[in-house]
Parts: sequence; structure tokens; C-alpha cells
Amino acid sequence: MKQEHKDYLEEHIGNWQTVENGYVRNIDINILNMYQHIYRENLDAQFQLTAWCSSCVMDMIYRLYKYYFSLPQEEVQQLTHQLTIKKRGRPKK
Repeated sequence: MKQEHKDYLEEHIGNWQTVENGYVRNIDINILNMYQHIYRENLDAQFQLTAWCSSCVMDMIYRLYKYYFSLPQEEVQQLTHQLTIKKRGRPKK
């Protein structure tokens, strides 16, 4: 797997975390197209994504990240991007 693809997967690790929790939020088509490109290069060259099918998107992201995490440990980088939780309400005085 190319380094730029690894960086891209790390940048969008939040999508993997939502799949782990059992749902997929609306993902921009540009992100889905890049996921499909990475999937085709590394897993299945004949793969066709149905972008409107949330189950299909979820399966693709699941398989892609499972492949990414199964790479030898020296190839997998540390996941540096953490999700930040925004506090609701107005700031305290």
C-alpha cells in the first residue's frame, strides 16, 4: 500500500470508527471515490461501489480498514488523528 493511501486512511479514521459502532454517516462523494480507488489498487481491481447503498459503503470501509490494519506492524503508522468532541452550550463566564 502506498504511503499516500495510508495517510489518507489515517486522515479519515473517523469513518472507520463509525463503522465499528455500526452505522455510516453521509460521506462526501470525493472521499468515497478515493476509498474506491484505494480498494481497487489493493484488494479487488473489479470492485464497483454503489455509493447510495449505505450497507455497501459500510462493507467497503470495513474491508479496507481491516486490510490496512492487517499489514505488517512496521508498515502501519501510529493513528495520530483523534476525534475531538465539541462541547455544547455557551461558554462559562
